[in-house]
Amino acid sequence: MLIATLTLSAQTDSVGVVANDTLPKKKLNWFKRAYMFADRVLSPPRDTNYVDTQQQYNWCAEVQLSGRFEQFQLDAGDDFNLRVTPKWRTRIGPFFGWRFAFLGYNIDLKSIFLNDDDTDLSASIYSAAFGLDLFYRRVGGNYNVKNLTIKGKDYSPLLHDHPFDGIKVGMTRISFYYVMNYKHFSHQAAYSQANRQLRSAGSPIVGISYAHNRMSMDWDKFANMVSDINKTEYTSNTLYGQQKNDEFSLTGGYGYNWVFAKNWLAGAELTGSLGYLLQHTATKTKDYSEEGNEQGNFIKSFEDFSKKNIAFNGTLRMVVLYNNGPWFFGTQGYLFYYQYGNGLMMTRNMLGSVYLYVGFNF
Repeated sequence: MLIATLTLSAQTDSVGVVANDTLPKKKLNWFKRAYMFADRVLSPPRDTNYVDTQQQYNWCAEVQLSGRFEQFQLDAGDDFNLRVTPKWRTRIGPFFGWRFAFLGYNIDLKSIFLNDDDTDLSASIYSAAFGLDLFYRRVGGNYNVKNLTIKGKDYSPLLHDHPFDGIKVGMTRISFYYVMNYKHFSHQAAYSQANRQLRSAGSPIVGISYAHNRMSMDWDKFANMVSDINKTEYTSNTLYGQQKNDEFSLTGGYGYNWVFAKNWLAGAELTGSLGYLLQHTATKTKDYSEEGNEQGNFIKSFEDFSKKNIAFNGTLRMVVLYNNGPWFFGTQGYLFYYQYGNGLMMTRNMLGSVYLYVGFNF
C-alpha cells in the first residue's frame, strides 16, 4: 500500500509538469508588476535578528499633536543684528501611510484652513535603504523682537517682545538620503513605525538635497518701528531687504536605535549639510582692489564668497516610542538649523518641533 501511494504521487507530479509546460502563462497586469517592483526596491532583505519588517501590515494611520518654536536672525556684522521669534504654535495633524509613503498635514488650532502667512506641509517616502523628504514652509508675521543691535547700539531693552510682522520666510526642500547599514539599522522603525527594531544598531547616513529659499523684509515697517521707539529717524542705505536662492547640498551623518526594553526604542540621528547657493537677487559687493596686500584681499574675497555662496544646515532627530506591532505611541523631537547669505546679510534660522503621537498598523 505504501509503494502504491508513492507511485501514484510520482505519476501525478509527472502529469502536472507536462500540463504546466503546455498551458500558457498568465501575464501579470501593470499594477501588480509595479507593486512587485516597488516592493523589491523599497523592501530589500534585512537581518531578521535586528529588524522585524512587519510584512503582515500594509497601512498605517496616526494622530499627532505638535508644538513648534523658532528663532530667526538677520546679521550684517557690527552694523546690524536682529533676532526675532514667533509665538509658540500648537498643531494637530492627521497622518496616513502605506508601508513606505507617509503623508500628513499639521493644522494650526487657531487657523484650520491653509493660508499664505503660516503653512507647513510635509510628505515622506521611507524604505529600508533610502528615504525622500518633501518640505514646504511659508511663515510671515507673528514675530516678536528679542534682540536688536545697530552700529554698536543695543535697542533690545526698548524693543524686547515688541511685535513685528515685516519678515516673511519661505523654504521648499527635497532631501534624499541613503542608509548604509540598512540590514541592521531601521530608519523606518524610528520615524515611520512601519518596522520594529529588535536589537540596537546604528548606521552612517549620506544624501543630497535641493532647496529654494527666500526671505523678504519690509524695511519701511522696520524703520518706523525703530523710529517710534527711539524717537529718532532711522535709515539704512547698505542693507538689502530680500534674499532668494537655490541651494544644492551634500549631507552626511549618523543614526542610532537603542532597544532598551521589549517593544521600546530610543533613537537619535544627527546630520549636517554643506551646500552651494545660486542667488536670484542682486547685491552690491565690496571692492578690495585698492585695500591691503594681495593675501589680505584674497582672504576678504573668500569671506565674501562664503557669505554669499555657501549654505550650512544641521538636523537633529530624537525619538522614544513603544511599538508592539499593531499599536504604537511615542514622542519625537526635531531641531533644524540652516544659514545662508547674500553677501551683505546672513540669514540664520533655527526651527524646533516636539511631537506626541498615537497610531496603529493594519
